[in-house]
Amino acid sequence: IPCTNTAEEHPVGKTCDELAGPCILKGKARDWSVVKTWNPFFFKDRYGHIEVPVSMNLPEEGAPYFSTESQHRKKLSLADFIDHLYRPENIGGSYLDQCDIAQLEGLEADFDLYKQLPSTARFTSLWIGDKTRSGLHYDNMDNMYIQVYGNKKVYLIAPQDNDKVYPFGDCISKSKVDPENPDLSKFPKFSQATVYYAHLEAGDILHFPKGWWHHFVSTSQSISISCWYGNSLPIADQISGVNAAGYFLWLSIIRDFFWHGLLDRPYTQRLFSSPPTGKILFDLLFRKI
Repeated sequence: IPCTNTAEEHPVGKTCDELAGPCILKGKARDWSVVKTWNPFFFKDRYGHIEVPVSMNLPEEGAPYFSTESQHRKKLSLADFIDHLYRPENIGGSYLDQCDIAQLEGLEADFDLYKQLPSTARFTSLWIGDKTRSGLHYDNMDNMYIQVYGNKKVYLIAPQDNDKVYPFGDCISKSKVDPENPDLSKFPKFSQATVYYAHLEAGDILHFPKGWWHHFVSTSQSISISCWYGNSLPIADQISGVNAAGYFLWLSIIRDFFWHGLLDRPYTQRLFSSPPTGKILFDLLFRKI
């Protein structure tokens, strides 16, 4: 992944808009107050009383989306969660994943990210965890990702390789492949995908455009911020991705459209995932969510 060292006064968003693909702004946020002051115990001391949904005992191999929310999701106080991260007997990762930063009052005052972006930010999330694996997936908006504390490995794959990443039929933005250890006997076309790799340190900012597949890994305690912004991925691009992956995806989408949408049958939600794509489509068309 290309790295860029920019002058401090150069807006982050402008730099990323000038580059067509992903880029790392090396050390760009190193002097931001969030990098200097945030650590897990900062959150324990300041927000420890707040109860948050977390994911515990995460799968250690394979795509995490084969597991379900019900297997791993629970609610803990933030203080109990931080204590859990430092228990040496813990097996499997633990993640406060995609926590709306607005839920933690006053936290947005610690950074001035929005002035760095070329358009209005849509949603900003906080990620705190240990031994975490996000799973390979894509987002529908551009992402400005700030590594605040600890380190992370990141794997990126361009949308041009949609036909090589084996998305789930009921969740088309999630891949069945573990890019760290791909099972090429099950997913042979993945060997033809171009995988970009980088190591993020505290103070680094990663930008990657909407539609790019990405997988984040931490091997120790880590804190990150992600800010999604800009226009959403066009429907035409999402349809193109489904077509590239194969007709079986349409069969799953149509099935879920009728079964979970029209008939309103219950479904099992995958870990780190939204409801089935077919149900989302039904709700968009008829329930105007």
